[in-house]
Amino acid sequence: MRMTPAVKVILIINVVLYVLTDWVTPMFALDGNTNWFRDFNALHPIGSRGFALYQYLTYMFMHGGWWHLFFNMWSLMIFGNAVEQQVGTKRFVWYYLLCGIGAALVNQAMTWMGIINPAQLVGASGAIYGVMAAAAFFFPNAKLFIIPIPFPIKLKYLVGFYTLVEMYLGITSIDGIAHFAHLGGILVGLIVLLIWKLQDKQQKQRGYYRYSSSTQDSHYDKDEGMWSKMKKGFGGKREPKMRVTNVRETNYADHQYNEQKRQNNEEIDRILDKIRKNGYQNLSDSEKAILFNASKTMRGEE
Repeated sequence: MRMTPAVKVILIINVVLYVLTDWVTPMFALDGNTNWFRDFNALHPIGSRGFALYQYLTYMFMHGGWWHLFFNMWSLMIFGNAVEQQVGTKRFVWYYLLCGIGAALVNQAMTWMGIINPAQLVGASGAIYGVMAAAAFFFPNAKLFIIPIPFPIKLKYLVGFYTLVEMYLGITSIDGIAHFAHLGGILVGLIVLLIWKLQDKQQKQRGYYRYSSSTQDSHYDKDEGMWSKMKKGFGGKREPKMRVTNVRETNYADHQYNEQKRQNNEEIDRILDKIRKNGYQNLSDSEKAILFNASKTMRGEE
């Protein structure tokens, strides 16, 4: 299975850190604590002794167990490849991290308001739910089979259902799962997507961007289905992506060309006028060269 670059790197980092957390670092207990590596990187409640700002980033690469890691990474592969193909690798990395950080902030806000109890936060779930929201944003009518449901469900309904379930469980459940972090990932993800869409729309309205074939990040292409994106990400033949070209630069280049052409024509007119008045023999070598090159161009010679 071929994965897109960012999805592959994120998956590798999570697996490596899980191995370190559960299999390697426990062999080197720190002050008798075999979970010191996870405790060091997990997000602690604000104001607690172990809290540090770097934990807003590191917590999303820690996991509480094998199944926790497996389901998060499996979901990342299902949805992340298609989303990264849609927005490009750089945007996808920023989006993933913003969703993870936003999920943590929303979860801590719920703690501060007394809705949930303070606790350490670990896992990529907040960022993953943001990626799911992006998949539903770009491919709302894509259908998925969810066990044990015997019929396919459109992605927009699936993510909407998950959102309602997380809201209900966040208020009523005491299962130790950070449901509000999941909601935070969805919320922040949708905000980021809407901001990006608005920015792209404004840039297009100003005539600042146009699309041409080949290279780097593609932009929103809603004519191509989710599974076509996933096929490319998993090893299918990749077509040239869209490259952003600055229209102002193109217009400026056209203006330079037209101005140079006008100056050349004026020079040729001056030389021809000199021939009429003084004869060809009175032309300088440079003037004869200009006239000779102009005649070649008119004949279509190189």
